[in-house]
Formats: sequence, structure tokens, C-alpha cells
Amino acid sequence: MTDAESVVRQRYREWGRGGLNVVRELAIQRERQPVWPQRPAMETRSAAPRLAHTEAEKLAQARRLGWLLDDAQYSQQNGVPAGLAIAVKDNIDVAGFLTRNGTPGARWRTPVVSAPAWDVLARAGGWCVGKTAMHEMAWGVTTAALPGPIDAERMTGGSSGGSAAVVAAGAVRAALGTDTGGSIRIPSALCGVVGLRPTHGAIETAGITALAAQQDVVGPIAADVETAAMLFEILAARAVVPAAGGIRDQRIGVLARTGRLTTDVAAAYEATLVLLAEAGAELIEIDTALPRVTASVSLLRMLISADTLYGDEVRRDPRGHGPEARALLTLGAEFATATDVVDRAAAAVKVQTSELFARHRLDVMLTPTCPCVAPKRPATTIGIGGRNEHVDAALTRFTAWAAVAGIPALSVPASTPRRLPAGVQIMAPPDREDACVRTALTIEEFTAQPKGDQ
Repeated sequence: MTDAESVVRQRYREWGRGGLNVVRELAIQRERQPVWPQRPAMETRSAAPRLAHTEAEKLAQARRLGWLLDDAQYSQQNGVPAGLAIAVKDNIDVAGFLTRNGTPGARWRTPVVSAPAWDVLARAGGWCVGKTAMHEMAWGVTTAALPGPIDAERMTGGSSGGSAAVVAAGAVRAALGTDTGGSIRIPSALCGVVGLRPTHGAIETAGITALAAQQDVVGPIAADVETAAMLFEILAARAVVPAAGGIRDQRIGVLARTGRLTTDVAAAYEATLVLLAEAGAELIEIDTALPRVTASVSLLRMLISADTLYGDEVRRDPRGHGPEARALLTLGAEFATATDVVDRAAAAVKVQTSELFARHRLDVMLTPTCPCVAPKRPATTIGIGGRNEHVDAALTRFTAWAAVAGIPALSVPASTPRRLPAGVQIMAPPDREDACVRTALTIEEFTAQPKGDQ
């Protein structure tokens, strides 16, 4: 075992052991079922998304910087074919493309059948311009080897770091990512683009390398809210873009206590709350520990699931994986006896989340996506509010909640004083992606920053 692997194992072991106390408290609560309001009927729109915009030079630059992998099919053409130009995260099968899962050599495959999520886009005219770089096995939130698209000294975030970067750089207007604990929303926030984590189960995940099936989703990363919404409409075969009318009288929950934020993110979040109030929304302060406790549930669920799926194989032959992945894919055996407790804690989170929305009659809940802007590479800690936090823990502070609850969450860019990207996260009841989009469109109207030359 290498020193790097030992360090990762010990850090996550300590986090996991600390999280056990949290999930045990959640698990002893009286069993109830979550109760959500019925989703209003919406007609699917016939308009196709305008995704054909892309430039060969920007795609070539994305490949040089490592965001886009080497087998991009655009290189076989004079430019890019007409259609929906989309980049695809490298854990999603696209027939004829090598799926590498971000590893140095393990679990590579060349599928002959595409994942259903890609297949439906291909049937709608989608063209895969290439596979995007990712954090190994989707088990991480930094993709630390990649330069950021706004500041090359900063991280893209992860695990869908390449997908967010190619969109932010203007190479394509949309990409596919996956999200287990925040892997669409975190890089979207740090790169300054829109990322939508759909309701769990809304889009089929067959043909996508699993991490924790109870939380895994696939969803769009896009240059703007409408593009993300229209891509989701194709993927889920249902409408999400609401009729015009803004957010007047929308009830938006906001955290009474966000915890420590960097000054950039705090300013962006507060400015967003002001603009929403001025747009006619009613802001309701919510005092809840759910963001904090769900991080423990998500961590333990991912550790246990990853070991169940891959642990024996990696222990037999660790070659082909990096030290971090070797540690994270094999540590879960130490927590396997807590599986039932973790499952009951996750069920309690779903109930508490539904009750919170019902009690306060919320349309959506708003948080920062991350408590900081993109950390410098290759830092492992970041100063937030006068304290150093590990980057992995900091970046997932607000994103685990939606993942454990199974509800949709959308990260939309918010302006910061230094113009570094930050994101605001909008969460809604299951199958209410339209509510996320409605709020995000208002935020985007006031704060959107152009991506590339689009």
C-alpha cells in the first residue's frame, strides 16, 4: 500500500467513523413514508434544443487541456456535423467510444451498445463530440489534474470536471455528467455553468458505471438554464420549462444558518436572495441540520456500495487504479455491518425533507452549491471563514442533501465580486424539475455571465 493510499484511507476512515454516530441518530426515528404533492401536468414541448453551436478550435483546445479525451469523433470531419453537439462523461457508454471511467487502465471497455441516456439523445439528433475527463471512478469532487476553464490554477471540480469545463470554455453548449453526491452540481458551480441533478430514477442509468445505485443519476451540464432544461426534456420525455410569469409569490426556503462561506460566495448568495425577493418571491428562513447530517449518510452509502461493487476485484488486482481510488473502492468493508442503519437513516432523510417542504409550503429550497469558489490546484485544504477545511468535505457540504433525499437540484451561476464562478443550488420536490428551472431562469436573467463566444 502506498503512502498516498494510506493517507486517503485514514482520512475517509475517520470521516466514516464520525458519520456513524450521525446516521445512528437518524435511523432510530419512527418510520414514516415521505408524502409529496402531486406534480402538475405539463405538456412536452416540440422545440428542439439549439445545441449545434461548437467550434473545432475550441474542441481542439479542450483536448489539449485534457478536458476532452483523445478519441473525439469530430476529428474525422471537416468541423462538426450538424445536430446536437454534446460531450459525454467517460463513465457513460457511447457505442464505439472507449469508456475509461477516469482510471489509468482498469475497467476500460469499448461498448457496442450505448447507454439508454445517450441513445435517446442520439435518436433526437445528438452527436457525441467526445468523452470528457473525470475524477477516477466518479469517486471524488476535484478532478484535480485538470486546469479550470476560467483560471487554470484552479480546479474544475468533479467528478464531472471535464464536462463542466468544455461547456464553460465554449467548446459545446451541453454535456452529460453523472451525480452521486454532487458530481454534476459541484463542477458546474466552480466552472460557472448550469448543472441539473434530476430526480433519482427519472432517467435510466443502465450503461453507466455505478458508484451507489441508490443515489446515482445522469443529467445535463449546459451553458444556460434553457439548454439544460430542454436536454432534460429529451432525456426524461417530459416538459420542465414553465410558462412565462416569473417567480412572484413563489415560496423559497433559505437556510437560517449556512455555516462558514468564503466572502465571494457569501456575497453572491446574499445578492441572489435580494434579487429573488425583489422579483416577488417570498423567502422563508429554515432552521435544519439536514445539510450537515446528509453528508454522513451519503459518504457511508458510497463507501459501502463501492466496496460491494468493486472491492474484491481491486483487492485481488489493484493495478490499473490510482492510490485514491484503491483506497475508496476497498474501505467500505469496514462499514458493511452498518448497511441497514445507513439505509434507515437515508429513509429518515427523505421523510424529514418531505415534511420540511410541506410544513413551510415550499416551492423550492435555496442554498449555495459550494461554500467556496474553485480551490487552487493541487490544494487539499481551503480556508473558509477563518478555518481550514478539507476540499472534499467542503465542496460536498450542500450537495449531499438532494442526493440522499432523491430530489432534483439545479446549480445556476451567481456573480461574485472577483468574477470567479460560484453557484446557487435550487432543490425541489421529486419530479418538480420545472420548479428548479423557474427559479433558475429568474436568477440567470440578472446574473448570467457569457460563456466563451456563445
